[in-house]
Amino acid sequence: MGKEAERWWSKDTVAVVTGANKGIGFEIVRQLAKEGITVVLTARDATRGEAALESLKSQGLHNVNFHPLDVASQESILALAQWLHNTYGRINILINNAGIVIADKDVTFETVKPVFDTNYFGVKNVTKALLPLLRDDTPGGARVIVVASSVGQLKYLESKNYVKTFSDREHLTEESVDNFANHYLKDIANGSLKEGDWVDISSMPGPKFGRPIETYAVSKAAVIGFVSVLHNTFFYQPGSGKKINIFSCCPGYVSTDINTNSGGNSVEVGADTPVWLALHSPEGGSGKFWAERKVIDF
Repeated sequence: MGKEAERWWSKDTVAVVTGANKGIGFEIVRQLAKEGITVVLTARDATRGEAALESLKSQGLHNVNFHPLDVASQESILALAQWLHNTYGRINILINNAGIVIADKDVTFETVKPVFDTNYFGVKNVTKALLPLLRDDTPGGARVIVVASSVGQLKYLESKNYVKTFSDREHLTEESVDNFANHYLKDIANGSLKEGDWVDISSMPGPKFGRPIETYAVSKAAVIGFVSVLHNTFFYQPGSGKKINIFSCCPGYVSTDINTNSGGNSVEVGADTPVWLALHSPEGGSGKFWAERKVIDF
């Protein structure tokens, strides 16, 4: 994948991290701040976000700022974009970390819709809103990283038609990914889904979470696919000289509030690949799916 970039960042480099008041997101902010980068920590809950900010400052990391962000709210997204423009002008790095799972096994449209509003549509809307703020002169190109999951890999997807569509990553369209997400939501709303209709849960490694992992997996497959669409559209724009590196990655199985299970990796390990991609942007790696600093199959 080419050599790692030399140290190009400074205190003038600006990174934005979503869903960062705890867990992997908080650790991503901490690691980037320790590198001397100016980091904007965002979180839906302002009280928790401010508390996270104070925790980092108590560690001597004063190059972090906080701004509230509900990725499921277009109004909140646009407010962040305007604040970033007014405060910094432009940014260099965007890390979409915010993500949720269904809290219980009651899989209904009411419980599933927020997962997609956060894990897929939220990522898409945040990225689109902040793309114009990415700096043209970022050495090696600006960076967008989406924290996804290996459970979104196509090998777990039961629909052969969608596997075929998503496998052709060079020609994948935003409309196709939207149709995929909305098809799943429609099936949930109709109440016609049975476990295993969309995802082969039994073949997944690690703890068995039941049907909520199916929803999580479909939402993550959608967002990994959307990264391909973004790469095809924005990696290089002829005539503009603008280059945006766009990655999706799996942090691995990490013990956080999102899975409520022990036995996973530490948040330090979970944050390693997203931070490494943000700083080093390996040549030839844009548009691909990463884990443990290596490209893995989508």
